[in-house]
Amino acid sequence: MKNNRRISAFSLIEISIVILIVGILVAGVTQSSRLLSQAKLSSAKSMTRSAPVSSIKNLALWIESTSDASFQSSDLDDTTAITTWNDINPQATLKASFTVTGTPIYRTNLINGLPAVCFNSTANCGTGTGTTNSLSSANFSNISAGSTVFAVVKLPNTLAAEPILSKRIVTSAFSAASSANIQLNTTAGGEWQYCDGATQSGNNVTCTLGSGLAAASVPVGATKGIYAVSLVYNAGPSTAAGTTATGFTFFQNGAAGTQGNTASTPSISVTDPLLVGKTSTSDAAAYFKGYIGEIIIFDRALKKEERQSIEHYLGEKWGIAMTTATI
Repeated sequence: MKNNRRISAFSLIEISIVILIVGILVAGVTQSSRLLSQAKLSSAKSMTRSAPVSSIKNLALWIESTSDASFQSSDLDDTTAITTWNDINPQATLKASFTVTGTPIYRTNLINGLPAVCFNSTANCGTGTGTTNSLSSANFSNISAGSTVFAVVKLPNTLAAEPILSKRIVTSAFSAASSANIQLNTTAGGEWQYCDGATQSGNNVTCTLGSGLAAASVPVGATKGIYAVSLVYNAGPSTAAGTTATGFTFFQNGAAGTQGNTASTPSISVTDPLLVGKTSTSDAAAYFKGYIGEIIIFDRALKKEERQSIEHYLGEKWGIAMTTATI
């Protein structure tokens, strides 16, 4: 009986030690995961500070989700509704100032371990969001002589015709020749679109190829729906193909996509706002239902080397495998 008591007592001590060790291991794993996440975010901040974006002329807008200056400190908790998204453009005398509609949500560890802003998706944003979330900047300068747009996005599982960003005159039919200055969309079929003044149907984001649309195929599910999209647009009518000298060309994760031609040279008033996640200021606007990590806009068509230097930066920062296009 004495021996049995000794064995029983020893077993309890042993169990206690095992529980303690497991607790230490769990705490260590949790702490290691936290440290890894912090290291990844710190690395992203460093890459942002040293990015070639700042040194390339005609930078019109730069918003991204890793810098300390991008959001209010009170907005940096996971599933918190952001109050604004700060333009970190170092070249701007007057930075874009965004007004928030609805509840775009700040999410940590969303795009390959880095934070992003979630639009219109209650299940994925992790908190109560509606269907009318967007950002609007009334003081965004006009883009009239071409543009280059970069966007890092994570698309939802179900694709739809939805706007990532737009700047357009509001008309009842959205079909005026100058109705869109810049507008980057996704489609239900899995393509990127860029409308520059083409006929558009109602409040939708549909354009007509040959009259202001360029599209690059989006493999649904590839890279977990995470993409770095680049668009080089030269204003003015164009029928060119196989070059970015005229017309416009999409690049998906660095690879060149379908090229489009422009039927007109659109112009737009400086007073029209830049919208993120929305087509227009109309109540009938279409909305984006995905996640945005970074948007960069230049007020000119960048040269090949300039574009590729930014694509390299975005790929390295966001953990996206990039291809080097020949054009």
